Amino acid sequence: MENNSNNNNNNNDVSNDINKIVSVMANMLNYLNVSLYEGQFTYKHEQARLKINEIYDSVSKMPNPPLHAIAEFYNNVKCLKNVTDTDDPDYYQYMRELKNYYNILL
Repeated sequence: MENNSNNNNNNNDVSNDINKIVSVMANMLNYLNVSLYEGQFTYKHEQARLKINEIYDSVSKMPNPPLHAIAEFYNNVKCLKNVTDTDDPDYYQYMRELKNYYNILL
């Protein structure tokens, strides 16, 4: 009986982490919507931005999104770093959170 309790706690922890990750992804997308310099985009940036939107649209509808999607989201956000002009601490907080989840879950 105790093993079932531990498994339920582990499942709840993972679900909570997934919910937090999807929330951070949404925050990052909202931030990117107002802080990107799209006039400086190269083809690579355009593709990264499209992929970010695609990944979020997919994972936000799943109860348990695949972990590789989190990694792919993070890597594409990193690709946009040089066309994001900000000194806003929220951006850096979102990046740290994404990186932490990337490192913990993968």
